[in-house]
Amino acid sequence: MSKEVGGLGERRLKECNIALLAKWCWRCLVDRDGLWFKVLSSRYGEERGRIREGARLGSAWWREIVKIRDVIGVEGGI
Repeated sequence: MSKEVGGLGERRLKECNIALLAKWCWRCLVDRDGLWFKVLSSRYGEERGRIREGARLGSAWWREIVKIRDVIGVEGGI
């Protein structure tokens, strides 16, 4: 809630987190020669042009990015 209506002025953390994770998803899509794409690709492997999910072995950060990728239906990307 904003300060003007009696709140503390904090951001909506869930929405901010989703936006930041979506930006990472986008970054991996457009910068396939970038360092992070190479790191993720070497860690989790690739399958049909996409970085694998990683299942339980994946980091919590990567699992959340994969959730966003699956929700927006990215094809041929990360």
